[in-house]
Amino acid sequence: MKIRRSLILLSTALLAVTAFAPSAGADVGVGAGTLDFDPTGAPSIGSFSSVTLNGTPQLTSLTVAPFTIVDATGSGAGWNVLLTVSDLVNGGSTITASNVSMSAPVVTGAGASSLTGVAGHASAGGFNSGEKIVTASAGNGMGTYLISPRLLKLTVPVTALTGTYSSTATIAVVSGP
Repeated sequence: MKIRRSLILLSTALLAVTAFAPSAGADVGVGAGTLDFDPTGAPSIGSFSSVTLNGTPQLTSLTVAPFTIVDATGSGAGWNVLLTVSDLVNGGSTITASNVSMSAPVVTGAGASSLTGVAGHASAGGFNSGEKIVTASAGNGMGTYLISPRLLKLTVPVTALTGTYSSTATIAVVSGP
């Protein structure tokens, strides 16, 4: 009887030790990637087509090449695509950037990338100071996104002087919505 009681106590002790034994490590390290265009570098931006004055406002356009944004930062900070177009200048004559407009770009998530909180935006007349044409709100936008910009349209006013107008257009992906 004593042996049987000893075996029961020993078995119970072994079960208790096994139940409270530390588990094996199953950790994984996750490092931050980058937020950038893919391939790296801003997409190409064309030039406005020439127009001929005829006494009415003239419409011209340029294209921004389709591009891909990859948010591999793991931060959940969100991001935006900022398109800036400066005033068009010809000597002392200026066509203001407020004459430039664009419809909302088409945004598509690649693979398992969610479109929740990610959207394209039409311009609001502020290209001179930069327009957020695509935004990803905080907590969203992680993954890969294909962006198809619409035409960038310029209305040349009837008061424009003849000549070649120069401007600078830049596009950047910026962290934060």
